[in-house]
Amino acid sequence: MIPKRFILEWTKFVPWQEPRQIEQDLIITKALLKIYAQPQLQQNLAFRGGTALNKLYFNPPSRYSEDIDLVQTNSEPIGKTIDGLRETMDPWLGEPKRSFSESGVTLTYRTTSEDGFPIRLKLEINSREHFSIMGLSHHSFECLSSWEQGRVDITTFPIEELLGTKMRALYQRRKGRDLYDLYIALNTLKTLDTSKILHCFREYMKFGGHNISKKLFVDNMEAKMQHTGFCGDMSPLLPTGMKMFDPQEAYAYVLEALIQHV
Repeated sequence: MIPKRFILEWTKFVPWQEPRQIEQDLIITKALLKIYAQPQLQQNLAFRGGTALNKLYFNPPSRYSEDIDLVQTNSEPIGKTIDGLRETMDPWLGEPKRSFSESGVTLTYRTTSEDGFPIRLKLEINSREHFSIMGLSHHSFECLSSWEQGRVDITTFPIEELLGTKMRALYQRRKGRDLYDLYIALNTLKTLDTSKILHCFREYMKFGGHNISKKLFVDNMEAKMQHTGFCGDMSPLLPTGMKMFDPQEAYAYVLEALIQHV
């Protein structure tokens, strides 16, 4: 989709293993510029998840991420917001596949990379959680690619709230990337307030009707740490040249910093 010279240029900004990963990263970057250049979408959608951590808070980005997670900030019908997203995205990515669930809407765009591999960009819009524990924030975001340039203010959440929802993801699903993201944040973002992370985690779990004890979380993690899929999840997502991620070391660190205090 993107001419090779622009993909090569983008390697100065992201250290991913495969050209198609670098190409998709640039597509994600353009998508964020397009979405948050629209006032209606900037007001109605907040960016969160692993891609938000790596695009907004981790410098340099710590891992490859392929999806955009958004949250509808206002309790209202989501139709106009979906229309706005499609008006922004369809002209350059084509018509998406749409799927609906109790928690929201997913738009899945498909294209082909410069080297012939399929590329999928998934926009997941949570239309259920119209709240923020710490209040929404805005983060300046800039792209300096010759293929797409611009600067926008992205609506998102304070870092502790992003990590609170990441901690929830660590408990609720079996993906080692959630452990990795928490480990990287705790090791590189020195001004983090872990009490705020834990508070946000508890509030989001409470919203979902879950009361989680330390024992439940530890038992949950002990089972996951025996699963090869969980422990091997990060291998294709690591930056070029990075030594292999040690999930046991990461778990011990996150256990002491966060899980023991649930």
